[in-house]
Amino acid sequence: TEHATRLRNILRYDWRAATRAVDAAAGGCVRSAVRYYVDFARYAGLEPEAAFEQVDEIIGVEELFAAYDRGQGVVLASAHVGNPEFIVQALAPLFDLMVFTESLEPRALHELVHEVRQRSGVRFVPVSASAVRDGVRQLRCGGVLGMLIDRDVLGSAPPFPFFGERAPMPTGAVELAWMTGAAVVLGFVTRSTAGRYRIVLREVPVPHQKDGSGDRAADVEAGMRSVVSALEVGIA
Repeated sequence: TEHATRLRNILRYDWRAATRAVDAAAGGCVRSAVRYYVDFARYAGLEPEAAFEQVDEIIGVEELFAAYDRGQGVVLASAHVGNPEFIVQALAPLFDLMVFTESLEPRALHELVHEVRQRSGVRFVPVSASAVRDGVRQLRCGGVLGMLIDRDVLGSAPPFPFFGERAPMPTGAVELAWMTGAAVVLGFVTRSTAGRYRIVLREVPVPHQKDGSGDRAADVEAGMRSVVSALEVGIA
């Protein structure tokens, strides 16, 4: 009976409509990626203050300021959706910002991209052992450290439930917060109209070394579950 029910449900499924929906979603992803590169090209001639002026709305900015004012540092995390880089471009005049990035090849491309990105005064630093030490100092000095946390670049991240599936998710943001006492704030940027943006910020409580369970692995896992759950809400 169970197999017969599943077969009937499959036969009733509108595969053409499903294919159209997948094609539409894929097309939307391509358009979003193209707009990101257009935004990047615009950075080359955009003054730092002008980026902030292109933001129509910032939801949750009081949470970011409250976290920053505690003086323990802020991990400003985001995902590959919309234009996450625009958060730091827009907030550059307000905070001391450092951002972890990937190294790019060839070297000439890497240098060009980072030269354009850093026109706002934000430091974009390729991830390495020395960069992580710089990130720890940035947080312990009360600064803001930005990073994208939805992609397992190194291929070593543990899996966590993510939109109903097990997905490898890097734990660096939570581990840095646990180590330094920094707050974790998630930020998402969507486009309201052409060249205009909407930013949503939300602090996610995570355990810290001084007030956690005493079990680093357990604290990091608990923090990751909270962060991943907030990522799902932000992406959805």
